[in-house]
Amino acid sequence: MAQMRLPEWFKEAKRGACEAKGGHAAPASFMDRSLKNFSGFLKEALAPEQYSKRRGLLQSISPRARIAGVFFLITAAAFVVDIYALAATVLLTGSLAALSGVGFTALAKRVWPAFVFTSVLIFPVVFGFFTPGDRLFGAGFGRFGFEVTAQGVGTWLFFVTRTVSMVSLAALLLLTTGETDFFRGLAGLPLPRVFTTALFMMFRFVFILLKVAEDSVLARRSRTIGVAGIKESQRWFSSRVVLLLKKSLNTAGEVGMAMASRGFDGKIRSLGDTMLAPADYIWLGSTLFLLFLSFGLNS
Repeated sequence: MAQMRLPEWFKEAKRGACEAKGGHAAPASFMDRSLKNFSGFLKEALAPEQYSKRRGLLQSISPRARIAGVFFLITAAAFVVDIYALAATVLLTGSLAALSGVGFTALAKRVWPAFVFTSVLIFPVVFGFFTPGDRLFGAGFGRFGFEVTAQGVGTWLFFVTRTVSMVSLAALLLLTTGETDFFRGLAGLPLPRVFTTALFMMFRFVFILLKVAEDSVLARRSRTIGVAGIKESQRWFSSRVVLLLKKSLNTAGEVGMAMASRGFDGKIRSLGDTMLAPADYIWLGSTLFLLFLSFGLNS
C-alpha cells in the first residue's frame, strides 16, 4: 500500500498578507463597528466582575445593605438644592470608589456619557434670554447678540453636578456588585416580585439578543463578497430588527412556559445568609443620616 505524503509546496510557510485580499484587510463597516462598540459597552457596564470580586469597602457590605445605602445616597442627591452638597457627594463617591478598589478611569468611563449629554442639553440656560441675571460676558453681531449670565452658569453647573453625582453612585454600585449579588440583594428588599423578576429577565435577554445580533452580522460578512450598497444594507438591517423582535417574543414565550412547567411562582430565590452584619448597620445608618441631612439643607 503506497504511503500518502504531503507535497513539498504544502510544507512551505509563507509570511505576509493573504494574496486573495490583495495585502489589505477589508475595513469594518460602520454597522460592524457600532455593534461591536455597543455590545462591548453593555457587557462591560452590566457585568463588571473584575471589580465586584475585589476586596474593598463596598464589597465587604452585604448586597442588600449596599443597594439600600446607595439608593439613600442617590435620593439625597436628587433632593438637595445646594451645589456644594452635590460637590461633596461627588467627592464622597470618589472616596468610596478608591476604598473599593475601583479606579478613576473605570468610573469616569461610565459617567462621561451622562455628563456630555446633560452638559449639551442644559447648555442654553447660560444665555441671558433663558436665564436673566448678572452679565458675565457677551458679544454682538449687528442686530443680534448674546450674553452669558452668572445665574445661568450657576444653573448649568447645578444640573451637571447633580447628574454626575447620581450617575456616579449608580455606576459605583454596578461596578462593585456582581450579577448574582445584585439580584440576591434586590430579592432581600421589600420590592414587588414582578419588578425583580422583570429586571432579571431583561438583564439576561440583553445578552441573548446581543449574541443573536453579533451572529447575524458575522454570518452576513462570511457570505458577502465585496461591499454592499447603502440601500441593500438598510434593507438587511431592517430585516434583522424584525427578526430580533420576533425572536425575542418567541424566546420570552418559550422561557415563560419552561419556567411555569418547572414550578416557578414568580419569585426569584437565592442562597445566602439574610442576616445583616454590624458593618451593614453602620453603612445603612450613615447613608440614612446623609439622607436626612439633605432634607435639612433644603429648609
